[in-house]
Amino acid sequence: MNLSPGSTRSTSTHSLGLIPDHAISWLVLLAAFAISNLSLADEQTISHQALDGMSFQSKLGPMGRPADTDDLLVFKDGYFVSEECARRCGYAKVEYWVRAHDDGIQMRAEVPCSKSDAVMYWRGTVRGDEIEGSFTWVNKRWYWTFEKEFSFKGRLVETNSQ
Repeated sequence: MNLSPGSTRSTSTHSLGLIPDHAISWLVLLAAFAISNLSLADEQTISHQALDGMSFQSKLGPMGRPADTDDLLVFKDGYFVSEECARRCGYAKVEYWVRAHDDGIQMRAEVPCSKSDAVMYWRGTVRGDEIEGSFTWVNKRWYWTFEKEFSFKGRLVETNSQ
């Protein structure tokens, strides 16, 4: 590129002359963002051991209606299972996600059905010896998808003796 006498380039570079200043700015912002998100993840994500070994005798039912179905929600060896849903519909135990949040432990699990193209999305919070939350049951067919919301609430019945 030919520059006429007295003219300057429109892009500035780092003092090394190899990296444009705007690229350095973006790298600094990206690094700061990554570090801030890493520290948030460390504060919120906790080990499965926080719930492992716990079982909650629970009642569940359609959202807005009485929860009249008995269930045992089990957290063991990094897996979650609703024993009633496993018995009725073939929902297997699955790995679950946990994090500390406010004064409790939040859990999430995506539980597929072994007998049909259905899945349940569980969301709950454990506070002390109680669990409360909801799940969405999604049943897919080629001609429609059915979604239904359920709520659950339970109390700790056994703990891991480790």
